[in-house]
Amino acid sequence: MRLSNRQHRRALWTGGVAAIATTMIVGAVTSSVSAQSTSTTSTNARGPGYPPPNGIYKAFTNCPLNNPVMHEDMPITDSGGGFSACVAGGVGTGSITIGNIVTTVVQPVNVQFGFFIPPKDSNFYPAPAVPPLAGPSAILSTKPDLLPESLTTALGCPSSDPTVESMCQQAQARGGNYNRVYALAQEAGQITNFSIFTWTQPLKFKLINPLLGNNCYIGSDETPVVVNPSLSVAPGGSLFVTYDPNPTVHPDTFVLGITVASATDSTFSAPGVTGCGPGPGVANVPVDEAIDTSSGLPAASGVNNLTLYGSFAIAATTASEDSSLSQPQNDAADLLAAFKASTNGEHSVKHQLAMAQVKAMLSPHS
Repeated sequence: MRLSNRQHRRALWTGGVAAIATTMIVGAVTSSVSAQSTSTTSTNARGPGYPPPNGIYKAFTNCPLNNPVMHEDMPITDSGGGFSACVAGGVGTGSITIGNIVTTVVQPVNVQFGFFIPPKDSNFYPAPAVPPLAGPSAILSTKPDLLPESLTTALGCPSSDPTVESMCQQAQARGGNYNRVYALAQEAGQITNFSIFTWTQPLKFKLINPLLGNNCYIGSDETPVVVNPSLSVAPGGSLFVTYDPNPTVHPDTFVLGITVASATDSTFSAPGVTGCGPGPGVANVPVDEAIDTSSGLPAASGVNNLTLYGSFAIAATTASEDSSLSQPQNDAADLLAAFKASTNGEHSVKHQLAMAQVKAMLSPHS
C-alpha cells in the first residue's frame, strides 16, 4: 500500500532530520579534533531568549526559536506543511587523519542550532540551518585539542633554510606554546549533496602557533578539504523517539535521537598548507614546504580518514502538517511553548527504533 502524502513527508522528515543533525556535528567534531589553544566558545553571552528547558528538551539550551526566520513555516497544502526543529549534539570520541597527522578526539563538543522548512511547494531539503541568536560562533562550544606533532617536528628541524631554522631555534628556546601546534576547523563553504545518510561538507583547518602567523591553513575557501561522511548507528547505539508528555496541549511535538552514531569517510583529499610563517607572501613558502614534507601533504584520497562517534537529539513540532488542527500553525512558537512547559517536571516515554524501521519508513511503499 502506498503511503499517503503526509505519511511519506513524515517518513522523509524522520530520516532526514537525523542526517541533518549529524551533518552539523561532523563539522563540530572536526573542530574538536583540531581546536585552538583558547576556547572556541563564543564570547557573545546573548542567550536563546527563553529559560533553560527541562525533561525531554533539557539538551536544547540555545535553539534560535525566537529568530523570526524560524517562524516561516508554511500551512498545510497538497505538498505538505512545514516544520521547525532544534538540534543538540554532543561528541567526545573518534579520530581524524590528514596526511601523517593523526589526532584523537578527547574533548567534548556541544552543537546547537535550529532549522525549518520554508514556504515552498516541494523539495523539502536542503533545509536552512539557523544559528543561535548570538551568531554562527555560538553553534559550537568546545575545548582545545592539541595536535600530536610539536612545531619543531612539523618543521623538520634542524633546517638548512634560514627562515625555517630561525623558527626552529625560537620554538626550541621558548618552548611551551611556541613549540605546540593547535588547529581550528572552519567551514569553507555550503553543505551540499545532502541525502538521508550522506552529505558533502567543505572544511579548512587553521594551524595555530605564535610563530606561524594568523593565516596558516590546510585548505581554503577556494581549495577546501571536502569530506563526504556516511552515517550509521554504531555498536551499542540506538535510534529513539520521545513524544511530548502532554500531546493534547503540544500535539505533533517530539524528540528524535541517536544514542551512538558513527560518521566515517576515507575518500577525501587534502591540499598542502599555505600562509604559514613570518610572511607576507613568498616569505612563507619555505615554511609551508617544510610542514608539507613532514605532514605528508598534499594527501590524496585513501590516505586521510574520518571516524567520529557521538549522540544527537532533535526536537521538532510538525503541527503545520496536521490536518486535524486549525491551520496555519506556527511550529516554532508551538515548540517554544513546549520548551517553556517542560520546566514543570512532566515526564514522557522513550520508544526505541531500529535502523531497518527508519529505512522502511523512507520507502515509497509500505
